[in-house]
Amino acid sequence: MASGFQNSQDQLTPNFYRVTIDASGYPTTATLNTSGGVEVDDFNSFTTLPTSLNNSRRRARGNMRWQAIIDELSQFTQPMILDITSLEAGPSTLDESDDITTSLSFTVGYAQEEYVLGGWQKIIGAGTFSDGATSLTTSTFEALSAANLATAMQNCIKEAITRGITRGGASAGYTRTYRTMDPTGADSSFQEAITILQPDTPAGVWADLTVAIEADLTQTA
Repeated sequence: MASGFQNSQDQLTPNFYRVTIDASGYPTTATLNTSGGVEVDDFNSFTTLPTSLNNSRRRARGNMRWQAIIDELSQFTQPMILDITSLEAGPSTLDESDDITTSLSFTVGYAQEEYVLGGWQKIIGAGTFSDGATSLTTSTFEALSAANLATAMQNCIKEAITRGITRGGASAGYTRTYRTMDPTGADSSFQEAITILQPDTPAGVWADLTVAIEADLTQTA
């Protein structure tokens, strides 16, 4: 008797995946373009603002990497982003703009996973993901079991996040105009060019990521 399970791009019953980024080993020196980690919030999201221009720039870099993660996750279809949690060292949540996120968690889901899988299959091809070892299945969406599809999606999500965090590479840099603030200036908030470099190698960033099925949200066939 048939199980009733069928992969279909029109099924629209999304799986959800819980992502955790361990950013505790990323550079924190505010003057470095590798610093800033991944920060969901801009400086003006806090009551206590940056105490220096360099600290403001560091937070801007982290916020640029978060935007880069969203860009990468959105390449092939719109993701659902839920339940974002940013933590300082230990169990504390961030409450000041100078705080640095050491652990960031969020849930991501897609209504049409076929587009994500197919998109990354075109990019990765016969190669490997950023860890240099993991390959992506070449099977079509429809041919995969639910378990194998989940594994493939976890790896695709992990790759997207790795590429977002490492945007700018080790030397070329990625620059955009971003709002920062100088607490000593008369016009404290202004726009300036901010550059980011990768806080770690792609393989190192990949190793700091955990992507797991979100059991409380995931739909079952």
